[in-house]
Amino acid sequence: MHTLFLTSLIVLSAVPVEVRPLSGPSIRGDLVEFSPEAVVLQTAGGTQRFDVAGLWEMSATDAAQPADRPVTVWIELIDGSLIRGNSYTTTAGLATVHTTSGRPLAIRTAVIHAVRFRDYASAPQMGDRWRQLAAGQASGDSLVVRRGDRLDQLTGAIRDVTDEAVQFESDGEIIQAKRGKLEGLVYYHPAAGELAPRSALVTEGSGTQWSVRSLRAADGRLELVSVAGVPVSLPLAELARIDFSSGNSSWLDDLEPESTQWRPFIDTRLPGDLLTRRFEPRGPSSPGGQPLLLAGQAHDRGLRVHSRTELVYRLTGEFRQFQALVGIDDRVRPAGDVRLVISGDDRELFNETITGSDEPLPLAIDITGVRRLRILVDFGAQLDIADWLNLCDARVTK
Repeated sequence: MHTLFLTSLIVLSAVPVEVRPLSGPSIRGDLVEFSPEAVVLQTAGGTQRFDVAGLWEMSATDAAQPADRPVTVWIELIDGSLIRGNSYTTTAGLATVHTTSGRPLAIRTAVIHAVRFRDYASAPQMGDRWRQLAAGQASGDSLVVRRGDRLDQLTGAIRDVTDEAVQFESDGEIIQAKRGKLEGLVYYHPAAGELAPRSALVTEGSGTQWSVRSLRAADGRLELVSVAGVPVSLPLAELARIDFSSGNSSWLDDLEPESTQWRPFIDTRLPGDLLTRRFEPRGPSSPGGQPLLLAGQAHDRGLRVHSRTELVYRLTGEFRQFQALVGIDDRVRPAGDVRLVISGDDRELFNETITGSDEPLPLAIDITGVRRLRILVDFGAQLDIADWLNLCDARVTK
């Protein structure tokens, strides 16, 4: 995991937060220390220390409510940061953004990917088209214009932007495009080197999100630098959440399997698609999903998998470990008997029987360089009765 860089120890007083480890229950308390290595809480049961490397997230439980300011612009940076604002202007390649929390920001247009002037909550089809245009490979900057129920794209060079108009150069001609007719702007960036790794994802109470390269504290504020190099000074009172795992690990239930294969123990004449839906892997966030119950503890990340199911995931080769807490779901224990086999690039990494009478088993499997991860929940010794295996907090980490 990349090290989250915090210069100096953060000593705080009575900042109520909830800390969620990568595995195990969440803990609430007052944040009293925040160092490069650890978060320290004062809880009802005493002082507790958590290694940053073992944390999923930290969220404020008593965050100040943001001022009721309308969002009129959404600014996306090249590092994935998304700023919610109510003002956007530029002069000579430098943008001035006023966030909905009232803070002004100065951002180079060289690190801005796109600017939206409309919200698509009420018109999702326009949102889909916008994302398509923003992700496209244009040969220059783009103005995105709404014409009836469709969006058109004009390619050229974006110059200065005022509250009323966008100065735009196309085919040697400079025009003043009225902002009221525009859906937004997409900035062109020639291919460049890779960005620095993201250490955390910081979310403000207003909804603005920062993809963070470095983070420190001073005088009751978080001083962060985004991966794209934008410096931000955020009052602690406006902090909603810090996701420490973002960029360094991926939850299995967030990954789309390359393939999923399930078959029953005994052939049946029931419709195959009906059975597949009944026994398909499901996580707590899936439609109809429920928390995974294991040894009396509810887990809200992971997958519930029935025998015989084979899942195959295509990875990038940059992950080093597969981690999970596995066991038969409490709802069917002490029944249940499966064979769990985990392979990487057709090399067997783990093979063990798991029954409903076993204690939960923590896994930490080396997958360094693996590009194809295969998880097989096979039949055990008791047919397929109660064969629901929980892969709690399952994730791949760098």
